[in-house]
Amino acid sequence: MGAQIVWFRRDLRVHDHPALTAAAEAGEVLPVFVVDPAFEDAGVPRTAALRTALAGLHRATDGALLVRSGRPEQVIPALAAEVGADAVHVSGETTPGGRRRDARVEAALDVPLVATGTPYAVSPGRVRKRDGEPFRVFTPFSKAWLEHGWRAPAELPAGTRWVRRAEGEPLPEPPDTSAELGWASEEGALERWHEFLDDAIDDYDTARDRADLDGTSRLSIALKLGAVHPRTLLADLDRVAPSRGKAAQRSLKRYQTELAWREFYADVLLHHPRSAWHDYGDQLRGIAYDEPGALFDAWCEGRTGFPFVDAGMRQLLAEGWMHNRVRMV
Repeated sequence: MGAQIVWFRRDLRVHDHPALTAAAEAGEVLPVFVVDPAFEDAGVPRTAALRTALAGLHRATDGALLVRSGRPEQVIPALAAEVGADAVHVSGETTPGGRRRDARVEAALDVPLVATGTPYAVSPGRVRKRDGEPFRVFTPFSKAWLEHGWRAPAELPAGTRWVRRAEGEPLPEPPDTSAELGWASEEGALERWHEFLDDAIDDYDTARDRADLDGTSRLSIALKLGAVHPRTLLADLDRVAPSRGKAAQRSLKRYQTELAWREFYADVLLHHPRSAWHDYGDQLRGIAYDEPGALFDAWCEGRTGFPFVDAGMRQLLAEGWMHNRVRMV
């Protein structure tokens, strides 16, 4: 059998990766990441997080991860022809830009583009109202989401074979930043998650409102990059729930609800692509705002004179992460 290319995007991990599982069951796996020119516009902390995640993926694939730069619709078809691939496997994409990109790649390929799974516990579009319409409000969506449920984490087949059939490029150089982003990789994210699950999550229901405490999992970056799958987290929540007291179980449910918010917004974006750049509702349409200037720069640098705001902005500059409650302010 020919190689099965796994094109990693928002799924930079090897555990609970349905597309990787499907590829490994079909044959030997060539793991690939494409450095898209679009990444050039990413900020320094985001670039650093991506580099951390890719370094972790490189280790997890025994150094087989192939990195190439260029437009995916050119790089992936050329690589598939070069190595004689039978198929290109991906995690299903539901964002507007991701769907357009995948359509371009599929049109240029001579082999199937096989999509398996998504970066979500429940793929966007699956949860709908009884009349078939998508939800517009979170609470009824979350109830239907819970009722729908999700699959167990995908297992990577024993004896998965990583292959090296082509020359690649070195990993992107890490940018110079003070951002503390060790948990952006799969190994770092799982380590952070298990530490949080063993202790701090018991107080999450209340501690998550305190920006002065380390009371959240900080896994938003890892979830964004796909270094950990939300289904993995949900399975662990179910696993530990029976051994926890009532107060702790409220915290477990609260964390589950926060994951549901992430899934809700992905569902909204699927059904309302315009919401990527425009307000979902009309309430703020026409709001007046100041053009960026000295005051905007002061806000970016944490020099507004409002201590709570400035502390959050300085944390963002130093760590590449900001507490949710500060973001809301």
